[in-house]
Amino acid sequence: MDGTDEAGVGTDGRLRRAMTAVRRERRRTADELEAFRAFEDRVRAIDAETTTARGGSTVSVAAVRSQPTSGLRRVRQAYETTVMSVPHYVEEYDDTYVESLQGEFSPDIASALTDGTNFNERCRQATLSAASEAQSSRELLVGALDSERESLQEVTEELRPVIEEVADLAARSYAEESFGSLDAYRARLHVLEEHCDDVAAGRQASLFEQRRARWLPSSAPDIACYVYQAEAFDYPVMSTVAELTERIRTVRATVERAMARCRP
Repeated sequence: MDGTDEAGVGTDGRLRRAMTAVRRERRRTADELEAFRAFEDRVRAIDAETTTARGGSTVSVAAVRSQPTSGLRRVRQAYETTVMSVPHYVEEYDDTYVESLQGEFSPDIASALTDGTNFNERCRQATLSAASEAQSSRELLVGALDSERESLQEVTEELRPVIEEVADLAARSYAEESFGSLDAYRARLHVLEEHCDDVAAGRQASLFEQRRARWLPSSAPDIACYVYQAEAFDYPVMSTVAELTERIRTVRATVERAMARCRP
């Protein structure tokens, strides 16, 4: 570990925690995607029901207020053993069956599946459509998380040598250096700061592209706020770059003070 890790700047600090968060969210999203696929498959295997009155006439669904039919019970069992059985369900959601249906599908579908009516064809198709939409949103999220992971990897590779060089420069004593050497150090620190600016600009562009994808819920403005909401930071790259830039400026000020005391 380098000396900057204690301050949360090094590649084993904030950026590493961010990468762990991305991988965790990606794994959970993939688990949910597979769960909704399995749920859809099970629902397709459940036949639609009709309610028949005496004499063979079909009774409207609204007229039936009995216990859940076999079809509705099978749907619930399918949902609970797939969607509600992902490893992280209790930790992240801990919803009831009805609450989960309302959040994942819609209040109307939740009502149709839990109000005691039968599992008719209209309800069956609506459930299948909602399950398909849930899969599509998670497929988009998996892609966005893969992009975020790649972005973090690239940034970490770009910043690692800068972090190490700045740590080395910060540990130096400049009292006995010549004016020419000090001027060279100052120039190098300017180059390192410009590199940080380039990394920040690239990251901003990446976040802008992610916003354009519009796959996130309206409450989350971008991938960073969505993935890192449980962390002490929202924007790990930008905060790391800002802290590193401040450190560069501090070292440069030290070099410039030495230059002021040194004769050319």
